[in-house]
Amino acid sequence: MPAERRATAALAQSPKYYYDHLADFQAMIDRYDEVEGHRPADLAELYIWQLQQEDALENDDRDLDLADWMAYYDIEQNSLLGMVSIDPDKSTRARKLLEARQLFVMKQRAEQRRAARKEARQAAANAAGQPPDAGTPPAGAAA
Repeated sequence: MPAERRATAALAQSPKYYYDHLADFQAMIDRYDEVEGHRPADLAELYIWQLQQEDALENDDRDLDLADWMAYYDIEQNSLLGMVSIDPDKSTRARKLLEARQLFVMKQRAEQRRAARKEARQAAANAAGQPPDAGTPPAGAAA
């Protein structure tokens, strides 16, 4: 997938470009299905998965380029068939993909912070000679 292409009004590729590269998009869908064992729920899931495969979730240039490129494609609703999107508002589609990535990254960071806090509590409890869950009220207990 070419990194130099942007779907702005001034730099957008011709429609032929997207039809010519539909096989690249289909290969991405097929790889997802092969690795995950199911079809992606939507374009955003495929987008985030591809960024993870490329280890590029934090690479803003790559994130933008991939969102921009994928905004021209879609996945048929009940199959694994990739297709060129007929939605004329490509910039909104790309923006939604970027927003999905941002939410995914924020959720991932929150989970990492939660795990770090839990680990710190367990380390503090171990240092104090208490079982790791000694300071935690039992489930269902009134606060």
